[in-house]
Amino acid sequence: MNGRGPARSMGVIAISLFLVSVLGLTLLAEPTTYAGVTFPHGDLAFADRVVAYVAASCVRNAYDDPEEALGPPDALTSSCSGCYGCEGCDTHAVALGFRLSEIDDRGYLVIEFTNNVLMDVPGDDLFVFITNGKPAYAEISANGFTWIPVGEAAGCPASIDIGPYVDEDDEFRFVRLTDVPADEDHSDCPGASIDAIGAMGTGEEEVFFGEASGGLAIQPVGQLVFSFGQRTSDVILILLDTTSSMGELIDERAKIEIAKDAVIGLLDRLPDGATVGFRTFASCEQSKLISPLDDPLDLTALRAAVRAIVPGGSTPLAYAIEQAIDDCASIPGPKTVVIVSDGMETCKGNPIQATQDLASSGAQMTAYTIGFDVGGNLAAREQLIAIAGVLSGEYLDAEDAEELTLALSLAAPLSYTITDRDGNVVYSGRLGDAGPGQLPAGTYTIVIDAAPPIELENVVVSGDGTTRVIIDSVGGQLRAEVFED
Repeated sequence: MNGRGPARSMGVIAISLFLVSVLGLTLLAEPTTYAGVTFPHGDLAFADRVVAYVAASCVRNAYDDPEEALGPPDALTSSCSGCYGCEGCDTHAVALGFRLSEIDDRGYLVIEFTNNVLMDVPGDDLFVFITNGKPAYAEISANGFTWIPVGEAAGCPASIDIGPYVDEDDEFRFVRLTDVPADEDHSDCPGASIDAIGAMGTGEEEVFFGEASGGLAIQPVGQLVFSFGQRTSDVILILLDTTSSMGELIDERAKIEIAKDAVIGLLDRLPDGATVGFRTFASCEQSKLISPLDDPLDLTALRAAVRAIVPGGSTPLAYAIEQAIDDCASIPGPKTVVIVSDGMETCKGNPIQATQDLASSGAQMTAYTIGFDVGGNLAAREQLIAIAGVLSGEYLDAEDAEELTLALSLAAPLSYTITDRDGNVVYSGRLGDAGPGQLPAGTYTIVIDAAPPIELENVVVSGDGTTRVIIDSVGGQLRAEVFED
């Protein structure tokens, strides 16, 4: 942040918040070679995020950290030999394990590229650095839900050409590696031991929070404009999972208590005049509408009703979505449904079909689905991703209280204020509405009502440059930096 003083001329800023899955920024990278393979985009080519990991049988604790599969290979020399994960030195790899019988879990690892995408390029496209020579079954996905098998990965590195399985210009961000059954594999790290996963792709830096994140950019001289790439609505229907599993603990607190706090925080941040509905679901064909959309909002009563929730029962997700069709029938215009769940349908319903019925009902509904502590439950995550996809929305991961609060804050219209050096509020509004227009050159403070709030001090607006604010996610928190060109 620079300290340049205010100019005398009139300056204007334009701030845009893009609530989309990615905010792309070109990042230069030097080509890097690992085990004889040159990656033109350097270390940006490698996996950035663990989506899910389930270890099959016989994986020792030293080999069950999926984070070891992220980033460039670090267990191997340039000749792909040396410190192998099963030979007693530092592991630097994660093992998938193996199945003792058909009733055992099959080990799998799902990763995501956030700084890169996997594309079909000349030659091989996907590289899996396996330190113990065991094979893994590879699949790729653009959305983390629909998977395309691309064959078996075996070698150091294992290389796969995805060309025969995809169309030109298709882009993929997810890779799933599954163990190939092998009888009586009782080594220290059975199944494929994975050190790194690289892709030949664009090598662009992306900013993520789970499957969603934001960016603020001060535009060139013009009108002050606040706009959403993914616009939320003033009409919000919240569907909260209150089933038995929500009574389980995270950091010594019941998940339902964490969810209550996060929902009440969302309610407190909603703008005046917002229309809110609130529905819980627990036990088959049991879903309670606590606050109808067509009733005047009584925040005091709704907060008390949220606090009184007691978890119990199975997960009738499809039934709750079916009820949402009636909830929205009398409410015109665009609406947002926010679904918070820690699991998947367990009452034999079809939530995808129910969501399709909701979409075809004319409800004009966009969805935010939040997987709360879904962890390795890939099926639950895929179900929630699919629901969001049907309603042209976003899926968000939340693994603890902090992330759930942030995820819910992104589902509501974020407000902001701009104050001058004397502490006078010169403008307040919501991201997504029209901005204040002309703003005199000077030094300002911008506060964005995220969770927790983001306060940007000494933001200089001048008539001869562009001020730029970039927000990204670091450790589950939004971070902002101010730059002046």
